[in-house]
Amino acid sequence: MSFWSQLITSIKHLFSGKQAKFEPQEKDGVWYQETKPGIVRIGIADQAYEDLGEITFMDFSSPDNELALGDDLLEMEGAKAVETLKSPVKGTIIARNNDLLKQSDELASHPTQNNWLVDVKVA
Repeated sequence: MSFWSQLITSIKHLFSGKQAKFEPQEKDGVWYQETKPGIVRIGIADQAYEDLGEITFMDFSSPDNELALGDDLLEMEGAKAVETLKSPVKGTIIARNNDLLKQSDELASHPTQNNWLVDVKVA
């Protein structure tokens, strides 16, 4: 596909209101992707729960909504290890997926993009 064709396709998707393609970046057990301008969704990467084995416990590290780069985001305990996932971005948490915490034993059966933790308005 030529550059111009890709540009036109991108512009059509931008103005059509369709969901962005799921192509996240990964860092230290989390995936993250901009879902809207200035809003980043952070989730649990497949590798994190594969490394931990069966997840037995998950909880947000802090009730605070302000995140700095590298702040503790989520405590996870599994059959093989304990892990603290860190924030890959700086900003303010605007949404938390508390339902995911109740489904820790089902993480491996969910599509990766459904294993989101927080939406962050980046600073």
